[in-house]
Amino acid sequence: MKQKFTSNGWLVVNKPEGVESFGVIRKLKFRYQFHKIGFAGTLDPLASGILLIGINKATKLIPKIHLSKKSYEVQVRFGATTPTLDSEGRYTSLDPVAHDLQDRLHHIKKFIGTYQQKIPNFSAHKKEGKNFYELARNNEEMEDRYKQVSISSLKVLYSNLSTLGIELECQTGFYVRAFASELASSLGDKGYASYIKRLKIGEFSMDRSVDYENILDFSSINDLDTHLISI
Repeated sequence: MKQKFTSNGWLVVNKPEGVESFGVIRKLKFRYQFHKIGFAGTLDPLASGILLIGINKATKLIPKIHLSKKSYEVQVRFGATTPTLDSEGRYTSLDPVAHDLQDRLHHIKKFIGTYQQKIPNFSAHKKEGKNFYELARNNEEMEDRYKQVSISSLKVLYSNLSTLGIELECQTGFYVRAFASELASSLGDKGYASYIKRLKIGEFSMDRSVDYENILDFSSINDLDTHLISI
């Protein structure tokens, strides 16, 4: 029998690569009975990091939290591209275009602020009631669509011929995968996001998180309550 969980608050889960956001919710609902449960901001299956889960009355605050700034670490891999703009799709390998760190820094700075970002074909954005990814998988014709996005800060973590590590802070609605492709394109190259990790949502950061693997070991109300951040 499921245990009824009545506390209200946030659970900050460190989601690993290969796990769907809804999969984390399903694991929790398998063990506990909640009045309501949901998360603020989906993470792609191949992305890792913070998945912020609202439990019971905290779910009412999800729309507000979802609008908070988010921080990510992303690795851009040059000289290749994929249909999904991450490592999920089959990639086309090319020879990386030679560009040094100064070239990269020059072009990175241009992305700070507000700009129009092309919405990836493989995304949950909708057209006439259908998700973009459904249309893309069926090879249906799609016109380019753009949305206004904003980057507050960018920091280079490392750089070599084939990869570039970046930490960035952005507003909600930003596609990190698309940014990787856009940055490479601005350098006259092809590129995709080979690694994405969400580090922060608003005031919720990794230091308050619990690993997804530990959730699988939860067996009592106290196990969950111990990690809950009260509202």
